[in-house]
Amino acid sequence: MLRLLDEPDPAAAEPLIAQVSGMPPADRERVAAGSNTAGIAARRNVQSAITRSRFLAVEDDWRKVAGPRVDLEKALSLLCLTSETPPALDVTATLDAYAEEIGEHLSGDRAFDVGLSILAEVLYRRHKLRGNNDDYYTPDNSYLDRVLATGKGIPISLCAIAILVARRLELPVAGVGSPGHFLGFYGDVHLRIGSFFDPNDGFRRLNAGELRALLAHFVDKVEPEMLNPVSDREIVSRFLRNLMGCYTKLDQPEQIRNLERWNRTLNP
Repeated sequence: MLRLLDEPDPAAAEPLIAQVSGMPPADRERVAAGSNTAGIAARRNVQSAITRSRFLAVEDDWRKVAGPRVDLEKALSLLCLTSETPPALDVTATLDAYAEEIGEHLSGDRAFDVGLSILAEVLYRRHKLRGNNDDYYTPDNSYLDRVLATGKGIPISLCAIAILVARRLELPVAGVGSPGHFLGFYGDVHLRIGSFFDPNDGFRRLNAGELRALLAHFVDKVEPEMLNPVSDREIVSRFLRNLMGCYTKLDQPEQIRNLERWNRTLNP
């Protein structure tokens, strides 16, 4: 098997990669162990099979969450299971704990300024969730378990955490798919009653001038439609596209192919 897997042509290796990816885990692990002393092509093809197997293991679940009503938390939790590293923590339990902590500081008054301040206090000041500006393009920034474990993410993953925690408390947080830099909004985003905030910078409230200055790095003019809220489906799709970009830089085509397939399932 390993001699056959030592095939440099991706098209010729594909049937073997498919065969290994569909093996029982114990058999696949034996092939992986044997590949440690095999040729470069064999090691690469075995790694591709392992990558594909992680996606296939939760493929049915992905089809369910990518249906007519996307479940943001389940979709992002499934995405964590496709990472090269084992899950760092329980995403749902961690979000529950954050929500409980925030809830302890909320009174019956959920005023826009109060709620956002407490959200920032707990997520940023206490749990140190912040932008990973030093290693912006690492895939870890797009897996919620890694973001919660390390405290480092990118705007969309940090905003997703704020959204999921806020939903547990019925706080009005929405994601805003502005070009180049994902933002959050606390309040009624359709009526623009409330505040934009930057998840990458301590969940800091942005005034109109700060908002324009931030987006000026990406666009010449800020158009109103750039500040519209996005759906859970759009958020998940942006996660997938971000990961495709990360794995393109790392030259990992098998990751890209599987992410593309999941994105097609999400957006048929």
